[in-house]
Amino acid sequence: MAPRSARPAPHGARLPVVAGSCLQNSLPIVDKRAVMVEAQMTREGNDDPRKLTAMISRVSDLAESHSVCSVMVGIAAPEGDLLFPDYLSYLESALRVEDQIFRMTRERAVLYLADVDATCAAEILVRIFSEFCDEFPTSESPEYQQRMLEVRPGAGELSVREVLTAVFGGQNDDTVH
Repeated sequence: MAPRSARPAPHGARLPVVAGSCLQNSLPIVDKRAVMVEAQMTREGNDDPRKLTAMISRVSDLAESHSVCSVMVGIAAPEGDLLFPDYLSYLESALRVEDQIFRMTRERAVLYLADVDATCAAEILVRIFSEFCDEFPTSESPEYQQRMLEVRPGAGELSVREVLTAVFGGQNDDTVH
């Protein structure tokens, strides 16, 4: 059997039959030019607002029905921070299955940590941030503003406004990192 040439056969010419590829080699070449397809491979930067409503409802339900303490964390980056989306992706991959991230804007996100108190949540976030900085070193360590809302059993039904005001409202944000 003769080796196949690297050059394409002229239009309409038959190529030699090679075992296992009879159909592919017996048809004439149809397309002679490459077709470029532009596909967006990254996920959209912001989540659907209904996801935040569902997440807050779930937090309230868990606190009431199962007496589980949870923490909502507002994370904000300086405007134009290019590393923040990568940090959120890293954070999302490092969290447990039951934890969630809601991306509000490019520079803001709400994080839900289930079955933890504020102290434990702070320890988790510091550990993950430290691992992120080790894995993605920069000339200056990034600083993100974080505020926490601990949702304890008996807190009642939370609204989106209450949560967002608690985790992003005011000028006295506590910097954890």
